[in-house]
Amino acid sequence: MLEDKVFIEEQFPVSLVSKETLKEGKAVQSQTLTGLGKWWGRKELILVRASILGMLMPTSDNPKKDREMFLKILTMDNDGLWRRCKGIPAKIIFEWLSEFEREKYFAVTKTGRVSWKRELSIEEEDEVTRRYFETLSYDEKLEYCHRPEQIDGPSSAAWKDINSHLSTEASTIQELVEQLGLRRFDRIPKVGDAFCGGGSIPFEAARIGCDAYGSDLNPVAAALTWAGLNLVKSEDDVEAVAQAQQKVFDEADQQITQWGIEHNEMGWRADAYLYCTEVKCPSCSVLVPLSNTWVVGPTSKVIAELELDEANNRFDIRLTQNASSAQLKAAKEAATYQDSRVYCPKCGEDIPLSICVKQRVFVLGSPMISCQGKMISFRSGCTQFVGWKPITMTKLRKEQFVISVLQMLTICNGNKQ
Repeated sequence: MLEDKVFIEEQFPVSLVSKETLKEGKAVQSQTLTGLGKWWGRKELILVRASILGMLMPTSDNPKKDREMFLKILTMDNDGLWRRCKGIPAKIIFEWLSEFEREKYFAVTKTGRVSWKRELSIEEEDEVTRRYFETLSYDEKLEYCHRPEQIDGPSSAAWKDINSHLSTEASTIQELVEQLGLRRFDRIPKVGDAFCGGGSIPFEAARIGCDAYGSDLNPVAAALTWAGLNLVKSEDDVEAVAQAQQKVFDEADQQITQWGIEHNEMGWRADAYLYCTEVKCPSCSVLVPLSNTWVVGPTSKVIAELELDEANNRFDIRLTQNASSAQLKAAKEAATYQDSRVYCPKCGEDIPLSICVKQRVFVLGSPMISCQGKMISFRSGCTQFVGWKPITMTKLRKEQFVISVLQMLTICNGNKQ
């Protein structure tokens, strides 16, 4: 073995890891750490796992074999993918087979329902299913596969090949990480993330057997990382966490309601927020809200229209529902910011953004509101109240902020309990 270099320095299966990363990202709420709290830019766990293992696995004089073993460890080889396969609908396999094999393996009802023949053994069903599975591309196989983290790692046969190539005696990824770490560093590998955010790196590092450390100036990020390292260990732990979260949410929700910071004078509660930035026009000094489109919701046909507030020398933003095609087109074309230039609707000036930056005329916008039954206009932002269908895919949902508030409120309360 060439101990001076590791796998990731020589090669890395970027395409396959990217495909797995995309699959995990699309899992949304079923991702392992998502239930602990929302976090933007959270790294997918398979990417972290692949990177750490790539930095531990030594290279040999056979790059092709190195790649094969790396994929086996991640269950991204052919056998690993089959091991992760969670089943393929019978109808899909039926349509792929020849007429002879259809009659041999499947029964079809008068209504056209396809099912495996009852007399077939599990082994026979698996043999036919795998034959079809092996004809698929990697992307197509992933549609029928669990994520690598959802199974218990490589098979016994795969571990024999891995151990033979790496001169290890592992039967789990944790054992492999420990042995490779001891060989290279004389200790269990340590992984640190100084900007841990949602905690993906410390969590996955700890899960595969490393000593993990995380740090972040954001206390919410620190809380999420701590929770990932200390709470998510099993399904029972996840359920206990969910119950604790609900208790925390209910108590903090009561406090927030008492404060009234999310309710308007009619008692409607905010559900989503949109914001934009204002700049002062160097020519007429009016505050211009910046947006490259005033279409808030293309599907829901919600647009924003600017109305000049002469008294305060700025624009109010009125939201309109059920906009016509002409209104949607006009809202899209009424951009006040495009190609690094600011357009002032009042004086018609077209100003380079760099001039506004030099003059320091940026102003943080305040909310504009969409409510039950009608839209109420405020400035430079949007709040959607509970009971309304989301008006835009780019909105920031209330829960993404409230859960952070709840977490912070209960960090102190939790210390008392």
